[in-house]
Amino acid sequence: MSALGGWMAVAAAIPTVWFLSRQVRDAEKQHRTTVSIQTRPTYMLAKKAAETSANIRVQCEETLGLWQVAKLPLTPSSLGYAIERLKFLHGLVDRTEFVRVQTEIEFTHMRHEQLISSIEEATRGVERDLEEINIERVPIAREAVVGSHKNAVMYLQQVHDVCNSYISDFERITEHLR
Repeated sequence: MSALGGWMAVAAAIPTVWFLSRQVRDAEKQHRTTVSIQTRPTYMLAKKAAETSANIRVQCEETLGLWQVAKLPLTPSSLGYAIERLKFLHGLVDRTEFVRVQTEIEFTHMRHEQLISSIEEATRGVERDLEEINIERVPIAREAVVGSHKNAVMYLQQVHDVCNSYISDFERITEHLR
C-alpha cells in the first residue's frame, strides 16, 4: 500500500510542477511587458538621440575636414565666417535629447554642458578678435572652429555609443516583444 501511495504522490506532483513552471514563464513574460511599457519613452529617446548624433557627427566631420585644410585670408570676413560656423555648430549640438541622455540613460565622458561651454567660449574669443579687427588671429579662429568640431565629433560618438548600448540592452531584456 505504501508503494502505491508513493506513485500517487509522483502522479500528483508532475502536474503541479508543470503548472508552476508555466506560472513562472507567464510571470516572466508579464514582467518583460511591464518593463517594456515603463521604459519605452527612454528607449525612444535613445533611438532618436543615436540617430541624431550620427547625422550631426557626419556634418561635423565634413566641416572639420574642410576647415583643417582651409587657407583663410587675413580679413575680418574670415573671422565672421568662423563665428558663423561656431554658432551653427552650437545650434546643432545644443539639443534637449542630448541633455536627457545624460540624465535618463548614462553620462558620457564629455558632458553636454562642457561641450556647449567650450563652443561658447571659442565664439566669444573670435567675436572679440572681430570687434578689435585683429586679423592676425584668423589662424587662431580657424583652430577654434577645428577644435570645437573635434570636440563635437568626440561627444557625438559618445552619445551614439551610450544610446546604442542602452538600445541593445533594452532589446535583449524585452526580446519576446519583437
